[in-house]
Amino acid sequence: MCQYLSRPCTSGTNKISFGICGRFTGAELLSFSMALTIVCVWILTGHWLLMDAMGMGLCVAFIAFVRLPSLKVSTLLLTGLLVYDVFWVFFSSYIFNANVMVKVATRPADNPVGVMAKKFHFTSGMARDAPKLSLPGKLVFPSMHNVGHFSMLGLGDIVMPGLLLCFVLRYDAYKKSQLLHSAETGVPPPNHFNRITYFHCSLIGYFLGLLTATLSSEFFKAAQPALLYLVPFTLLPLLVMAYLKGDLRRMWDEPFIAPPQPKQLHV
Repeated sequence: MCQYLSRPCTSGTNKISFGICGRFTGAELLSFSMALTIVCVWILTGHWLLMDAMGMGLCVAFIAFVRLPSLKVSTLLLTGLLVYDVFWVFFSSYIFNANVMVKVATRPADNPVGVMAKKFHFTSGMARDAPKLSLPGKLVFPSMHNVGHFSMLGLGDIVMPGLLLCFVLRYDAYKKSQLLHSAETGVPPPNHFNRITYFHCSLIGYFLGLLTATLSSEFFKAAQPALLYLVPFTLLPLLVMAYLKGDLRRMWDEPFIAPPQPKQLHV
């Protein structure tokens, strides 16, 4: 975002030197300033909006740097995390006498300003009244029914399906380039069903899964493992669609390796 904001004012090749710290572009300096400001204000206020901003930044960074290589890896990863999520939400209370997932997610952390104030015996109002912090491992939203209560969505419930969406988006772009190459060689274009992208199928599934998880949480009045709804709603339609379109075997193992072209005999 900072690259787009600073593009009209600076050139992308100009970098500012900071000695031994290195050279940085205007967008990088703007990003650092915004991040530092958000963190400092969050530590002093503990506001949930700033925590959500940091959480969304972590999600975007993770999805930007991590790539799933195939549908097989995506399926194994999401299935394993589904079992993990269900166990710690539904069955951990039978072993540890407490819902471990909810307890860890809602446990507040000591504010570093308050800790340093106690260590150095500062008595100023801001240092003494530093709020407890809820760590940015989740997104929180104020409840419409209970004032002062929040609904939570773990970052893993965003990142893991997001990696699948990123994978199918890459495959859609790759397949589109292959179809354009085939059209140049005289191969007829696909029918209307094949024009439906995997990304839109998975995105709609994610929306429906998140909606179902929210309604289930409101209905049962208890914490729900979001992956229990997100994984089936995103993965199963994708597998069915890939099978019907004939791409399942290719997406499962090596989706981005072009098939060998038949050799042409010149007479």
